[in-house]
Amino acid sequence: MKNLFIPLLAVFLFFNLSLSGATALSSGDNPRSVVSVDTIMYEAFNYPAGQLPPGWVLDGADAPWSVSNSNMSGGEAPELYLGYSFASGTSRLISPSINVTGYEDLRLKYTQYLINYDMDYGEVIGLDITFDGGQNWQSLWDKPIGTLNIPKGEISHYFSVPSGATTFQYAFRFEGNSYAINMWLIDDITLESVADNDLLAVSIAGNGTPKADEMNMYFVEILNGGNLTQTNYTVKLMMEGGIELASLPGETIAFNEKKFFLFSWTPGQELIGSTNVYADIDFSPDENPENNRTSNFSVNILNSNTVSVGIGNGSQPVSMIPYNFFNFFSLSQSLYFPEEINQTNIEITGIQYTGYFDNDLPEIPIQIFMGETTLSDLSTSWVDPATLTSVFDGNINFSRGLNQIYIPLDNSYIYKGDNLVIYSNKRLPEMVLGTAFVNTLDTASNRSRVAEGDDAPFDPMSPPESCYSTDYCPNITLFYSSGSISAGSNLDVADVMHVYPNPAVKTVYVKADETITELKML
Repeated sequence: MKNLFIPLLAVFLFFNLSLSGATALSSGDNPRSVVSVDTIMYEAFNYPAGQLPPGWVLDGADAPWSVSNSNMSGGEAPELYLGYSFASGTSRLISPSINVTGYEDLRLKYTQYLINYDMDYGEVIGLDITFDGGQNWQSLWDKPIGTLNIPKGEISHYFSVPSGATTFQYAFRFEGNSYAINMWLIDDITLESVADNDLLAVSIAGNGTPKADEMNMYFVEILNGGNLTQTNYTVKLMMEGGIELASLPGETIAFNEKKFFLFSWTPGQELIGSTNVYADIDFSPDENPENNRTSNFSVNILNSNTVSVGIGNGSQPVSMIPYNFFNFFSLSQSLYFPEEINQTNIEITGIQYTGYFDNDLPEIPIQIFMGETTLSDLSTSWVDPATLTSVFDGNINFSRGLNQIYIPLDNSYIYKGDNLVIYSNKRLPEMVLGTAFVNTLDTASNRSRVAEGDDAPFDPMSPPESCYSTDYCPNITLFYSSGSISAGSNLDVADVMHVYPNPAVKTVYVKADETITELKML
């Protein structure tokens, strides 16, 4: 039987960076704003389930598109649905023809949610448009889906109507084997004209663990979603509480054009700890000011003498370790070896994982223990919890999307040079779907051990015999004080390298404190 809810990640860059917001995600319309736009078409798929919507045509591979009596994409039931089958090739589900006479610049928006499957044969999804009845198609959006879910949200695309065109159609495209997804859900499609003045703050990217008294770079993307070309605006880097950190003058930007702004920020020692930064566009004529601000970007400001080492170069998303959210309760132990850490007598002050979540999960109770062992694998037993030290016992916020999850330890751990054990206990009495952590598959290593269940929370001091070992090990970054180093240095170049944006678009900027001799992208 096919597992319907295994969200896995595609390959991405590992540089202690993350992205807040996404180009396609809209901030939504502000009900208090007065925006002069015309709604040309609205489609809510209020038709009987199990059939194509009236007037729509399936072209190409016989992919199982239909109306579904569900509401998973964010609207109300019913909605458009592509399920899995063995249909392979390119298919387009084409809309009826729409009259666009007299219009120039338009916006097409909809809600969507893609629940992926744990296989990837190079599948691509997209949105195409045509102004000549399908003789020529223009791609508005393409996405190789890998094995990563696309969280539910509103998507917006902007485009111009060619001179003399009077009709318009759009099509949702799927390329590949539809068995490699679970479902793609779409609803509430709106075609509308655009306002004269509408700048959008799309995304902010940068270092999520900056050091105090050290310059860090943050990369902001904006988009012009209004008819008029704009020049008189300011883009600001802000911190929670409305504190301005930096500002840059706007550049000339036409309709549907993107601009990128690179900010530098040096946090002071007084800011050590967690906070949020965001980008904001100061543009007084804006008719939709609600989309002038990016979503918050979480940063954890570290002591200036903090050093980090990353362990794990795989890109396999796994739902069971270090924390299993499918089951209510989970335990896991993983081993990290001296040759991977390449340090001794260091004071570990924090750890960081990379995880993916369909939805925000706030205040999740987590316990973490650390210790060392001479065991080289966990194939037959747990490392005795009595030999481990409690380093964290509290709540962690897991944010929607692909994020780096920094955990500052309550009690630092002095690593002495044996095999490091990280032991985790998750307690949440509810099932959560759409979660995964990036792991490395170390074949035949048995370097992790896992237990999960729904009956009662585990006692971490008495792990159950009903458990199993696995060759997966969560990718991790260990943060420690540089003053505690007594062995050779193994500073990963990622600690001083900045890549913008991340994930990459057409242009990638790389900045390093030292001469770059090798650059590896995964």
